[in-house]
Amino acid sequence: MKEAIWLYTIEKNVKCLECGNRGAIQEYGKYFANGVGELADEVKAYENVRNKPYMSRAMGFGGTIPHKCLNCGNYGLIDYGGLEGYKQAFESIKEPLKVIDGGKQRQHSNVKKE
Repeated sequence: MKEAIWLYTIEKNVKCLECGNRGAIQEYGKYFANGVGELADEVKAYENVRNKPYMSRAMGFGGTIPHKCLNCGNYGLIDYGGLEGYKQAFESIKEPLKVIDGGKQRQHSNVKKE
């Protein structure tokens, strides 16, 4: 099989509910820049992309792609569970508000000034 590149995003501000590890990844799939090669011998549907660039997309139930803990392998959603059969596996780590502009607290810099 030709070399594939895993595509994913990293969520830094979450904590795994099983092991307490900080961070999770959300996989989007594999990208085969030079085609799938001999994988097409095993899976007939890949025959047309044997030597052409191909993206093998991750699929979730109904389009929801869960997150994964790289420490313990826990798999699920952030801050809630039950959506499309996935359990809650992570909770957000809330960052404290920063005091700026003379003592007013704002979460985001795009908040309109009063």
